[in-house]
Amino acid sequence: MTYLLIFLQPPRVNEPPFTLNGGLILFWRTVRDFLKGTAERLPYLLVGIFVFVLFWLLGKLLRKVINKVAVKTHAIDDMLANLVSRIVSTLVTILGFLVACVIFFPSFKPGDIIAGLGITSVAIGFAFKDILQNFFAGLLILWRRPFKVGDQIKINSFEGTVEDINMRSTRLKTYDGERVILPNGDVYTSSILVRTAYDKRRVKFVVGIGYPDSIDQARRVIHGVLSRIDGVLKEPSPWVYVSELAGSSVNLTVYFWVESHQANVLKVSDQVVTGIKLALDEASIDMPYPHSVILLEKQPDGPAILSRPPVATPDKTPDRHPQSAKRHSCSSARN
Repeated sequence: MTYLLIFLQPPRVNEPPFTLNGGLILFWRTVRDFLKGTAERLPYLLVGIFVFVLFWLLGKLLRKVINKVAVKTHAIDDMLANLVSRIVSTLVTILGFLVACVIFFPSFKPGDIIAGLGITSVAIGFAFKDILQNFFAGLLILWRRPFKVGDQIKINSFEGTVEDINMRSTRLKTYDGERVILPNGDVYTSSILVRTAYDKRRVKFVVGIGYPDSIDQARRVIHGVLSRIDGVLKEPSPWVYVSELAGSSVNLTVYFWVESHQANVLKVSDQVVTGIKLALDEASIDMPYPHSVILLEKQPDGPAILSRPPVATPDKTPDRHPQSAKRHSCSSARN
């Protein structure tokens, strides 16, 4: 049994001890093999670099062509064209890099990278949900163009001039000179009031005149003021309607059209309101303010309190035929 175990054991090999000279020889062999392999792969490396540079130049060319065509045809927004051209250029460059890797490393398979991206796309989507939402909302805004840079818009409680639209947010400059940055996801899902979507914009305000004053005269005075102000457009023509019989005045609603920018609207509105006020004063047409009538009644055992005027009763009504009443009293005395 002992002889059998000795026979089955592998023979021992006496390894020489590691020396500095042996290490140097091993290092030189490794470097030599690396240089030899690199020299053998050098033509493939040069071809791969050439292919990558070729694809990179092709991407740059496509980017310029897309921007130039968009500027000439005005088919899409300039910012959207710039974004699309950048995406196309990046995709072409990535494709060139993959082709260069296949040339230099024959065992490289781009399908493995694509499969890996497919596995991790769900996790990436959950991790960057808000960023992706704002990105796609920015694409839709640039594509559908509900407003553009330079428009004056109102979104929720923010109002101002659009300064920039990028892939993440929309930037506004308010009328107070402040900057508001709104995420594109909120912008796309909110109701938007575009004040400069059209060249013209209608303005209205209410003017109250007294009940004794003439409505037709007030209309003529207001139309005369509107015709003298340059900022009020002639077409559509302004008009004045009686809108309400209020408690203290007859309210007239004045409608007129102006150029749509906010600064012009404020300027012309100031001129119109000031002119109407001065013209109505000159025409002796009253512009009453709300007023109330207070009646005081003295109480027998206390101070005066608010009261209605006394209502006449049948007992206190004076007799309309005093002569008949006098005759009746005289006949009663004789009896």
